Amino acid sequence: MRLKFILNLWMFLFLSTNLFSQKTAVKAACIGNSITYGAFIANRDQNSYPAQLQAYLGDGYEVRNYGVSGRTLLTQGDYPYVKNERVH
Repeated sequence: MRLKFILNLWMFLFLSTNLFSQKTAVKAACIGNSITYGAFIANRDQNSYPAQLQAYLGDGYEVRNYGVSGRTLLTQGDYPYVKNERVH
């Protein structure tokens, strides 16, 4: 019984350290229009909401800004985001 407990404890510790010592960052993509892009914002690379999200989340995350000014996420809109070259 004691051996079983020790083996289970060892397995738990081994698995939990592997799960929590993640070496790659969690990736997040911010997709949207000029608000996402950060149009007309001073220091867009620091003040856009994707940049603020990156600062808030920290080093364990990689946030990318895929905002395009003048686009819409509606597929039936005037300038759909899905017809953008950056998407493909």
